[in-house]
Amino acid sequence: MWSRPDVEVNPAFEGRGVGGAIARFGLDDVRDNGVNKVMALCPFIKAWIQKHPDYEPLVYGA
Repeated sequence: MWSRPDVEVNPAFEGRGVGGAIARFGLDDVRDNGVNKVMALCPFIKAWIQKHPDYEPLVYGA
């Protein structure tokens, strides 16, 4: 299954953890599914995963 949702956070909410909450929700969903891996193309998601290494096993090719 291929999914590439485009998500943006309103600038008024930047720095309040909204992007991180979205990243965590999506990656937890992948983890709970137990089948898929992610290919982090978004620079924000790549950086977020690097800051949260417990999600690195979900990265395709890691």
